[in-house]
Order: sequence, then structure tokens, then C-alpha cells
Amino acid sequence: MDTATTTSTTSSTTTSNTNSTATTNAEMTFASFLEKMRKPAASDLVSAIKHFIAAFHTGTPDPARDSRRLQDFLRTTEAAFRAHILWRNASADDLEAAGEALEKYIMTKLYPLTFAVSPDDTRRDAAIARKFQALAFLKPEHLDIPPEHRVEASWLLAQKELCKCDSYKAPRDKLVCALNCCRIISNLLRVAAEQGAPPGADDFFPVLVYVVVRAAPPRIVSNLEFIARFRAENRLVSEAEYFLTNLMSAVHFIETMRSEALTSLSEDEKHVLDSVDDDAETNESANDAVDAAAPAPPAPGANVAALPPAPARLPPAPAATYKTVAQLYNEGEALVVAAEESGELLSAHPFLYYAPEDLLLSDVPRLLAAYKETALKLEALTRAISSGSR
Repeated sequence: MDTATTTSTTSSTTTSNTNSTATTNAEMTFASFLEKMRKPAASDLVSAIKHFIAAFHTGTPDPARDSRRLQDFLRTTEAAFRAHILWRNASADDLEAAGEALEKYIMTKLYPLTFAVSPDDTRRDAAIARKFQALAFLKPEHLDIPPEHRVEASWLLAQKELCKCDSYKAPRDKLVCALNCCRIISNLLRVAAEQGAPPGADDFFPVLVYVVVRAAPPRIVSNLEFIARFRAENRLVSEAEYFLTNLMSAVHFIETMRSEALTSLSEDEKHVLDSVDDDAETNESANDAVDAAAPAPPAPGANVAALPPAPARLPPAPAATYKTVAQLYNEGEALVVAAEESGELLSAHPFLYYAPEDLLLSDVPRLLAAYKETALKLEALTRAISSGSR
């Protein structure tokens, strides 16, 4: 087995195992959190959380202000956990898990009010999407990536991880995808070093830039800014902070990239790359002119048919035509939370919050039937979506 295959296999296995374990633990933690918050003793915490969430619906979204509000609330509430009767004998790991679940619960609820609500973020998303298209010609040699660091299988795996960011709603879940991407690249360079080609301090960044361009992840600016704003500050440290900073730097590098930043470009490639920014400025000016020239809205009772047609704006980027299982799952989380609050979830799944000692022998037939029905529904949906996405 060659080095490239070994690197890819190792990265794939490690990432797969890590993702599987992390996902399972996260699901268990979130379910445990919801179960604990249903207890009468948690009524004070539930009231504070609901009040905080409701406050977000009363004003215009402001990412900087909302970030500060969230960070303050997470710190205050996690401190309350440590002093609360429900966590009286909790370990440090249990308290950490509660903090993670709290962040996920709140941000799942607030996702429509906090993600991609900044005009600057959406403008940058559109601009970098155009840059990705213009950089379709990009090759490793344009970024001076040495041959020993060109492992296509690992690059593809890193690209897939990065593209998953847009499927999740919780800051931690998005961050895990970004970190997995960076870890795969880091592992690739580590294996190259073991083969006698030690990477220098600047070897990671060019590979990361190349992976980001080839992945062309949707709404990458909005996703990274969302993580930076709404991931708990005490957890965005060390490796997480380092890799997130690198990713944001890579995105900024791509956004501002001109032909002079790359090596061995043809004249046609230079023209394609440099014309993107020029076209973007032209389009922005054109849209500003359209806005300025647009007629005022018709008064009530006006003859709309007699009004001149509205000037056309530049078409938006095409939307995806299908959703992955992960996207559907994470969109459904908010619906599950709402169903749990209304009592609908417990009505449909009476065993959901049972402890082992609550079960009776007579419950086993119903529990087994419910499990089989759930398993078959999940398999049917998963296979149908997977088949349709090919």
C-alpha cells in the first residue's frame, strides 16, 4: 500500500471513528439534558432559558450584540448549573456536557435569527462563490505545494468534511466539521514528514487554501463567522482556535487573491482571476443604480399594470436541489425541541424518558415493536435520500 493510500485510509478511519463516537455522545448528552430539564427542580433554569430565547425575537438581529448576549448568558447559566441541586454531585465532565447541550439547545432555537443575517456576511459569501468558480483552473503547483504533500484521497476527504459545516445548526457541530478538515491536512503533512520530507511552518496554509477552493463550501463565510460569534468562548481555545483562525485566514486570502499571489499562471488564467473582482465591483455598482432608480411602491388602489416594470437585478446563486440526511436531521432537531416542549414528543414516544428501573417485563413487547418501527422508518428514509442524491 502506497503512502497516499495509507494516509487516506488512516485519516478516513480516524475521522469516521471520531465522528461516530462524537455524534453518539452528543446525542446521548443532548437527550440527557432535555430529560433533566423536564424535572420540576429545573423550572428556574427553564424559565431563564425561555426568557433569553424570547428576548431575541423582539429586535433586529445584530451579530456583534447578539454574540455578546449569548456569551454572557452561557457563562451565567453554566455557573448556575454548578450550584444547582440537579448537578449537586456532577463531575467536571457532566458539567461540561451540560454546557455543550445548553449551547446546542439555544442555538438550534435561535438559528434563523443568528445565521447568515449579516448583510456583510452574505455579500462575502456571494463574492467568494464567484471566486471559487473563477479558480476552477487552480492546481497544486500554482500554490507551490510540493509533490509529497499532494495526496488527492486525503484532500477529497478534507473537502467533504468542510462542506458538511452548512448541514448543521449548533456552533460545535459546525466547528467539528471544520476541525476535521484541518486535522486531515495536518495528518497528511505529518505522514509526509515521516517519509523524509519534513513540512515547514508555511506548508499547512497553501494546502488548506487549495482544499477550500476545491471544496467551494456553501456559505463558508457565514458558517465561520457563526462559529466565531456563537461558540462558547471558553471552548474556542487551543487547537480549535488555531484551526478556525487558519480557516478564516484562508478564506480572506481567497477573497482578496489576485493573480500575483499564484505561480505559473497563463495569461488567460490571470485574466479570469483578476476579472472576478472587477466584475464584482461593476455588478455592485449596477445593483446600487437599480436600487436608486427603482420607483417607489405603488400607493393603495394604484393601477399596478400601468406602472413601469421593475428593473431586473442580477440573478442569485442557484440553490441546492436536494438535501442530505444530515441536513434533514439537523433541520428536524428544532422541530423535535418544539415537540418536546408541547408534550407531543412524550405522547408519541412514551418510553422516551424512562430509566431502566422504570421498565416492566410487560413493557418489552411494546418497546420492541416501537424500536422495529423506528428502525425501519429510518432505514427507508436514509436509503431513499442516499439513492436520490446519486
